[in-house]
Amino acid sequence: MSNVKLILDNYLGKNTKISEKDAGNGFKEVCDLESGECYTIRMKDGLIERVDNTINSNRRIQVETNHGIKQLLNG
Repeated sequence: MSNVKLILDNYLGKNTKISEKDAGNGFKEVCDLESGECYTIRMKDGLIERVDNTINSNRRIQVETNHGIKQLLNG
């Protein structure tokens, strides 16, 4: 428990009780042990940003149909 706890303690003005789990790619899952709420966050330049838990990846797929090959966007 590193900078996240220290930054939260300073921001909230109290001793927070959190658990942290590395989610990869610079993201962390942080859970408040008092309320039970969990958030995905990332830190940049000492700031904490709450991240939406949905990640969209768009891919182009080529599909062969009776009328030829068509390209679809899957997202």
